[in-house]
Amino acid sequence: MIISKNNIIVKIDKLNPVEYAILNPISGSFDMMNESEYDVYKHAELGEVIDKKIEDYFLERGYFYRSKESWEKAQNIAYEEFQQEIANTQTQLMLIPTYSCNLDCTYCYQHGIDGRPNLITKETVDAFFEYAEKEYINATVKPFITLFGGEPLMNSKGQREIIEYIVNKSIEEDYELSFVTNGYDFVEFADMLKKAKIKEIQFTLDGSKEIHDVRRMTGNKNGTFDRILLGMEKAVEYKFPINLRSVVDKENVENLVALAEYMDGRGWLDLPLELFKTGIGRNYELFECYEKPEHLFSQVELWSYIAKLAEKYPVMKKYHRPDFMGIRYLVETGDLFLASYDTCPAGKSEFVFDLHGDIYGCTASCGREDFKLGTYWPIVEKNNTAIESWKNRNVTNIEKCRNCKYDVICGGGCGVVAANKNNGEILSPDCRPIQELYDIGLNFYIEDIKKLIEPGAEDEEKKNIIKDENPNKVQNGCLICGSSLVYNDKSEKVKCDICGKLFSSNIKCVKGHFICDHCHNGDVLEHMEDLLVESTEHNPIRLAEMVFNMPTMKMHGPEHHSMVPAVLETAHQNILGIRDIKKIEETINRGKDIKGGSCGFHGNCGACVGTGIAESVYLDASPNSKEARGRAMLATGTALLEVSKLGGPLCCKRDSITSIEAYMNMSDRYKDVNEYKYICSHSKYNKGCLTLDCPYFPGSINNLG
Repeated sequence: MIISKNNIIVKIDKLNPVEYAILNPISGSFDMMNESEYDVYKHAELGEVIDKKIEDYFLERGYFYRSKESWEKAQNIAYEEFQQEIANTQTQLMLIPTYSCNLDCTYCYQHGIDGRPNLITKETVDAFFEYAEKEYINATVKPFITLFGGEPLMNSKGQREIIEYIVNKSIEEDYELSFVTNGYDFVEFADMLKKAKIKEIQFTLDGSKEIHDVRRMTGNKNGTFDRILLGMEKAVEYKFPINLRSVVDKENVENLVALAEYMDGRGWLDLPLELFKTGIGRNYELFECYEKPEHLFSQVELWSYIAKLAEKYPVMKKYHRPDFMGIRYLVETGDLFLASYDTCPAGKSEFVFDLHGDIYGCTASCGREDFKLGTYWPIVEKNNTAIESWKNRNVTNIEKCRNCKYDVICGGGCGVVAANKNNGEILSPDCRPIQELYDIGLNFYIEDIKKLIEPGAEDEEKKNIIKDENPNKVQNGCLICGSSLVYNDKSEKVKCDICGKLFSSNIKCVKGHFICDHCHNGDVLEHMEDLLVESTEHNPIRLAEMVFNMPTMKMHGPEHHSMVPAVLETAHQNILGIRDIKKIEETINRGKDIKGGSCGFHGNCGACVGTGIAESVYLDASPNSKEARGRAMLATGTALLEVSKLGGPLCCKRDSITSIEAYMNMSDRYKDVNEYKYICSHSKYNKGCLTLDCPYFPGSINNLG
């Protein structure tokens, strides 16, 4: 028997009696152990014989393996899943129109960058777009462009002209745009940006007005808080997704509470996550960028401090939910994060293109000659050796990472920081304090985690990992407890555990919970409608993918019955350049009439019926219509035939995309829309996934090449 090197155990001091969390990113398992179970585990580590039932449980969960071969197989599967995830990651192309800035922050990382010409030219911008088009013509997911700096949004005549030129080029070539801005002049650019596809605007506030204005000021020492707030107000008005970032050190960390209270008072913390999120950045000395190094936090110091602030001031938990190297993901999704063999995006999913025509791997390296990867202007010249070095940088190629139990969480850290520490060697580690961060993070989120793995379990027996088959496995299923759903042959009268109303249903979870379709949908349909009404996407498949990625969208559920006709109708409206909200609402409302589980119990998949709804709404069909009624039924029938070829078990994502594709093939409404190949990123949430037999599964024969 082999004990996995990647088992991580955290003592949960907050619980009485004390419990231990055990997790393994290779197997994707997470469990809680009591003191006696923890003792058994420790005896196993010493090579002692343990109870067979407990041993089998640890084997089943991937904490133990029967042989070296089975352990290596698990590693290979995890690595393949990681590679598939990377292949589907949207590449970020960061364009630096200037290294100049209108602020004089005390910790600016660019104090060491030279002073060549300070504004990009139209010729260089054209070269950037030409390079991007050629380099990513076959990309699975179209890259997005982030304007960075310096400060990309300074309100001078020359800079306004070049930014408008970049924005228009992005619209013309269908790129999403993000901006990393200090926000000082943002209000002057808001109307210009309104016509573009805005993925995110990152603003920075380092605290309340009193503190922020001392840290982030103009060159003549004027404060910037009020002007940044004007820009944020405009971004909220225009529904631009905001990422509010604070750069934190020992001077301003306490003041985050005042900032949180201010943001809460504005109502911005109640905005959907897709429109307003926050980030806390540790101010650390990457190069020669900070004049008061004694005020810098280590990672452990910072997040320990943030956790204590959140315990003391509840508004902090509303303001920011720390990631703790993936623990927040566990809490929010009910699943452990994928093993990450590489956490450095440089030269893989991120590239930087500066105003001088130089290419770098990431923002931490831009402007430094020793990290340059080539040029895109005036000629294209790539340092392929350097690029391959960055592409190959992962923990399997870093000698010091291979035997580390934290390798697939740390991912080798930042390549630039590693190179700075190790004489320019990027195949060296930038080690992260994973155990310490997990000690803080799991204790911080333990109440949320216990709700996921022990929902309302008064029975003490169910807290014991030995006596319950899989009680502590976090799953994506029942909304009440996360357990798997059971589909019975016969329906029965059941009461919804949320609204209390009686229904006839074939579906319950293994622990007896039932949620009616209305409560299952929750507010997801409202979120969907908001997203669609604001969208400009012409391809209904890409639009469906955007809906799939909404935080409130579940793996399965009747909300997909409304989604299919809604995205078909919305995409067509976007093509025509019109907006008829009533028609979008009508498709959503008709989709609500289709009962959950119809695919198996009625032989009539709701996603397929959604195509008939779309055709009916489009043609204003009614039961008395002749040709239009027939067309609506033809749409449903065509989709059903395509979905039936794939069989089951159910997958609402697979059936929705198949139905949409079937409708697009029979209708001329989308004939000029660019083709888009959907590749699923949700398979890990679907226990019945067909894997390689699904046409959308990463790595299936349909998605190769």
